[in-house]
Amino acid sequence: MPAQGPAMEYLSFRHARQHFAVPIESVRFIAAESALTPTQVATGKGQQFDMVEFEGQACIILSLARLLNQPSERSKSRELLELLQAREQDHVLWLNTLKDCLQHGGSFDLARDPHQCKFGQWYDNFRTDDSQLQHVLRSFDEPHKRIHALADQLLTLRDNDQAEEALNILSHQGSSTLQRLRDLFAEASNMVRSSIRPTVIMLQSSEQQTLGLRVDDVGEVFSCSAAQLEKEQQDYMPPFARGWLKGIRIAGNEVTIMEINPARLLSSTAIKEGQLLA
Repeated sequence: MPAQGPAMEYLSFRHARQHFAVPIESVRFIAAESALTPTQVATGKGQQFDMVEFEGQACIILSLARLLNQPSERSKSRELLELLQAREQDHVLWLNTLKDCLQHGGSFDLARDPHQCKFGQWYDNFRTDDSQLQHVLRSFDEPHKRIHALADQLLTLRDNDQAEEALNILSHQGSSTLQRLRDLFAEASNMVRSSIRPTVIMLQSSEQQTLGLRVDDVGEVFSCSAAQLEKEQQDYMPPFARGWLKGIRIAGNEVTIMEINPARLLSSTAIKEGQLLA
């Protein structure tokens, strides 16, 4: 049986459901991106790179998401925030349109089925691993359905010469059910906003060079034996990868982790193509 050699220590981090790691000996510093003050530097090719000063040296900050040619969690969170804001305003407009129909007559052409409005279609199909966000989203169901049920209820009252009663009910529902919906939109948005915590890992990429790697989620330090290192399957790895770390336990689960070689980050194909920013 070949000697397994001494165990090496690594720092793990994730992108989406993928696990990555760098040798702990290459890690110089870890900081929340919000604690840094990067400067954007333009190149002659119209590209812009984030730079930060670290120990008197100007260091480039690379984005793991862009290196993988995938959206970052930050960009996905920003899109979700924009969606929540737009869908909240949809329902404010929906109630105002219903009020106008009750006051002035005419047909009501917006969605009456809670599953057919833009929010309902998104809500029925959205999935998240965030248990706290799941809990908040489940709370939308009842008030959202109640809002949409108002159309048939109140328009029937109007058509039976009970427009004043319909408007009174609408006023009450606006300050109760709609307000509950708006509070939930605010709560969900705050939760998404607080989840945006990009971290920069300062890595020693060579004897003379340090660089920053922007990641979505830093994990933990773990040990790995030489027997767990798999350097085959090169076709499945980006140019900055060193190999696979097999059978690693992270947060109670056994996973396979891609080891990143800091020395190859700046020479990878992705870098040459300018894919640096989040």
